[in-house]
Amino acid sequence: MRNRLPSRTSIGAAVVLGLLALVVPAAQAVAQRDASREARERRIGGVPREVALEVTRLFNASGTRRVRGDFTVASGDTVRGDVAVIDGTARIGGVITGQLVVLNGDVRLLDGARIAQALTIVGGTLEAPERPGVDGEIRVWSARYRYREEADTLVAETDLFARWARWVRDDESTRTESQLFVTTAHTYNRVEGLPIYIGPRLRVRAGDTRVRGELFGIFRTGDQIAWRPENRGHRALLEVRQGARSGLAVGGRLFDEIDAVERWQLTDTEIGLNSFVFTRDYRDYWRRHGGQGYVSLYAGRASELRVGYGEERWSSRPMRNVWSIFNDDIAWRANPLVDDGVFKLLTVSATIDTRTSSARPRSGWYLRGEYERGDGRVNVFAPLTEGVRVPPAGTALPLNQGVTYGRGLLDLRRYNRLGPSAQLNVRAVVGGWLDGDPLPAQRRFAVSGIDALPGFDFRQMDGTQDLGTCATGIETLYEQLGRPAQCERMVLLQAEWKGDFRFNFFGDDDDYGDRRWNVGRMRGDGTWVLFANAGRGWLIDRPGPSSLPNNDLADLTYGKGEIPGFGTWRTDVGGGFDFGDLGVYVAQAVSQSGLSPNVYVRLSRRF
Repeated sequence: MRNRLPSRTSIGAAVVLGLLALVVPAAQAVAQRDASREARERRIGGVPREVALEVTRLFNASGTRRVRGDFTVASGDTVRGDVAVIDGTARIGGVITGQLVVLNGDVRLLDGARIAQALTIVGGTLEAPERPGVDGEIRVWSARYRYREEADTLVAETDLFARWARWVRDDESTRTESQLFVTTAHTYNRVEGLPIYIGPRLRVRAGDTRVRGELFGIFRTGDQIAWRPENRGHRALLEVRQGARSGLAVGGRLFDEIDAVERWQLTDTEIGLNSFVFTRDYRDYWRRHGGQGYVSLYAGRASELRVGYGEERWSSRPMRNVWSIFNDDIAWRANPLVDDGVFKLLTVSATIDTRTSSARPRSGWYLRGEYERGDGRVNVFAPLTEGVRVPPAGTALPLNQGVTYGRGLLDLRRYNRLGPSAQLNVRAVVGGWLDGDPLPAQRRFAVSGIDALPGFDFRQMDGTQDLGTCATGIETLYEQLGRPAQCERMVLLQAEWKGDFRFNFFGDDDDYGDRRWNVGRMRGDGTWVLFANAGRGWLIDRPGPSSLPNNDLADLTYGKGEIPGFGTWRTDVGGGFDFGDLGVYVAQAVSQSGLSPNVYVRLSRRF
């Protein structure tokens, strides 16, 4: 048997097979790595409910740095704490000591970038080096983050009361969304119970043009769930906006809703929880039925100039025996009557906001002003306390009387950062009658309660002429009316000094030191607060006799161009601790002796 040398063909085949043996596993590894990276960078499908709620909680957290629009961390820079970006691209070249959440935007990680905790992207993509500097988990979903805004917070449209069903068609050129929407309207209260909005909503976006349409039916749970006229309402809206960060908006709306008197005080959340839990409703309500058209110019995060004109029918709504958790055996405060009639309203409002953050501002200005011109006829005037709004003694207010008035409200705030951990913030709120006839009952004011003067009890009369509510006479009669706000003008000044504090019972192992609240580790960060408030309300002096003895309303009435002397104002001082979403305070009246301190809790910052 002869030995045969391998042919050139067999040698070449062996070499090829050897190369394949080396190349194929390498190619498979590269493919697996690319597939793993692609899976890491984009998860197809809807965002899980728990993830949507998680990123919403982080965005709303008091210690989170919120950014609207593009966000950049340059190489060598360090941002301490958690960061949440919405509707913008995040370019990270430096260090973020917390976690990064980007909603409806992309993330670009540069060489040398480091995120000490997790990176979560909802509604965007990730571009990063082969080994991104993210110490925690990386999660990316291509599906958009669906939300709505309520005051200064986001609400994810995931749970039963926020969304019952949704159909979405997402086209890159137009981005059209149509939804069947179910949500609670504003807040639980003693007139409606829980108002629920049900109906379709349409949003279309083509470039910088956005169209929004809504058609909602309103169902109010009231004191019992029943299909009755007083439990039903509606709201329809159509708006066109031209411009991304600034531009022009034109819209119109039709409505049959319940509105609140003096919304400028406590937040909806605080009103709703006090009503639902403790049978205490610090607002009054009336029905508005009509339509309005408006035009607005907007710029930046929250600056806007808006002009609206419409016609509405106003009417009273009775208090309902709605359910609450505690004190359910105690009767609700009666809902005051309002002036029933039809009004044409011209409204001009402006907002300027330069604050570093709307949720936790460190510096900047906030200005909100509104002028309302009403012209209509009142069919029935609401009763007020003696002498506040009456014709000569022995006569009654006429029916179907024409009323024309001008009303203004100005809320000015300044936030001053004194140092890395100290602030001095001031606020002035001025509102009231400007011209024409006396203000309707539902457009009047009061300076009373835990948002304005917490050292004084809510709308409790002080003597026979109350400087906070402009109530007169006997308190039992005022209580029968529901304790309405009766002042035609008011002024409120507030100041607070705040400083950061920390405590940790078991030492501090936080290398970066910017966590705001952590119950599980017996550690808490927040701010201490010292504050002072001063304010009062008054009536406009008009010629004509009063029903009070000797025409004696001297402590309440002032001329059209007069402001009560500061010595007549109510004042209080106090202090407490603010943990962002929770504050505990104590306030003591100063201008009046004999009152005990009031201890109270807030679910938002003071202002």
